[in-house]
Amino acid sequence: MKSFDWKYRIGVIYIASSVTLEWEWQNVLPGDVSFHVERIELEDAQADEEFLLAMMESPQIEKASRILGALDVDVIVFCCTIGSLIKGKGWDKELLTRIEKSSGGVPATSTSTGLLEALEHLDSKGVNVVTPYIDELNVLEKRFLEDNGFNVTSLFGYQCIADYDIARVTPDQFVDAVKKGDSDDADCAFISCTNSNTLEAINRLEEETGKPVLSSNQVSLLSSLKKIGYPVDKVQDYGKIFII
Repeated sequence: MKSFDWKYRIGVIYIASSVTLEWEWQNVLPGDVSFHVERIELEDAQADEEFLLAMMESPQIEKASRILGALDVDVIVFCCTIGSLIKGKGWDKELLTRIEKSSGGVPATSTSTGLLEALEHLDSKGVNVVTPYIDELNVLEKRFLEDNGFNVTSLFGYQCIADYDIARVTPDQFVDAVKKGDSDDADCAFISCTNSNTLEAINRLEEETGKPVLSSNQVSLLSSLKKIGYPVDKVQDYGKIFII
């Protein structure tokens, strides 16, 4: 039996009803990086503002941070897009402070933090956004991006309210929506939600549009690896953002 050869460990805080992150990361991470997931509960697996806000204001985040801190991980990433931006500009920084304090000082990042970092790295002047969300969440995401200085050229949501239904949106559906929203004003695209199935869609869209395509799970991983000084170009087939 081959023993593991992990040199870096990522701690992940992830919603209990979400399923896609593990599959995507297992397919792209080099063998010297492991990730360890601690779950938090979204009541009724319902992706709306009320239930997501209740999750974010609960002590679950502190508990998950303490547990991951005990694993001696190198970084903790909070993997929920809307949860990490739900209170607007600066909320992600407040969230990271909570995680770092509760974990005993482990460096932290989040999905929305990683998204802002990726857009800044691309020097984006316009982003085409596709989500699985209902409109009340789309409004929050658009406001967060614009308040942080990024222009949203198009936004389409598939109107899923159950987290289980989000995972059922297919890569083909995401490809279709991104292509329909593409324009000369958009220099990149973003497929939102850490329960979105995007691995196949990213590679197809970048080949067909010639533009960088970001996703929630992708930017969460990228930000985590950068936080620990890992050479991100070792990650293969997860978008141009890892090699630009």
